[in-house]
Amino acid sequence: MHVTVTGKGPDLVMLHGWSMNNTVWHELVEKLADNYTLHLVDLPGHGQSLWQQGDFDLVVLVENLAAKLPAQAYFVGWSLGGLISLAFAHRFPARVAKLVLLAATPCFVQAENWSCAMQADVFHEFADKLEENQSETLQRFLTLQARGSKQGRETIKALSDRLSLVQAPHHEALKAGLNVLISKDLRTELADIDCPVKMVLGERDTLIPNDMMTFARQLNPNIETVLLSGAGHAPFISHLEECQHAINQFFAQVSHD
Repeated sequence: MHVTVTGKGPDLVMLHGWSMNNTVWHELVEKLADNYTLHLVDLPGHGQSLWQQGDFDLVVLVENLAAKLPAQAYFVGWSLGGLISLAFAHRFPARVAKLVLLAATPCFVQAENWSCAMQADVFHEFADKLEENQSETLQRFLTLQARGSKQGRETIKALSDRLSLVQAPHHEALKAGLNVLISKDLRTELADIDCPVKMVLGERDTLIPNDMMTFARQLNPNIETVLLSGAGHAPFISHLEECQHAINQFFAQVSHD
């Protein structure tokens, strides 16, 4: 698994979302690199990371990440990357100092006592369309992520530009990543997690309803939450300064055990 390391200071691991690669963090990296040593992960079959069947099995993926990442670090996970970060923090609690879940949720599809999510049919439709036309499906997903955001058009362009910088994600990796989004329910892990957690969500996120944060706090009352006005599913692009502030403020706080 490829990890780009840059910056100086305490270690900070960043995990991107479905279909993207670590270049998606470019603008935020410029803001954070003076204060943190950034470990920018390319998930399996994305960016510069090679693909092998089974690499997106969460148990395998978390173990492979553990072999590549620092002994302890702060974590920022966006969307699918947030789900993976949560799984990592639960498996290796001593290795995650603090976790920011950026436009991420412990369960992306509706389930019992979890209405604050998308219907599974939406993701299944993406999986079906992926078989027909991968590039068109990726573009549709970029549009969905930016829909509703005050800077929607600019966000779509930024995401498209980052997607085009490296080779297209491996088809099987995309299918496997979608399967994680559809099938994984980490609400128990969120309730049990030891490290401090902060959720940063866009007010206009079309993939994650605002009330998810209320449901999440019922699972774990210690979670901090921030709702960014006017932001969609990629707030670190449309609301860069606000995201940087939320991350810096959270990591700078002294934890009281």
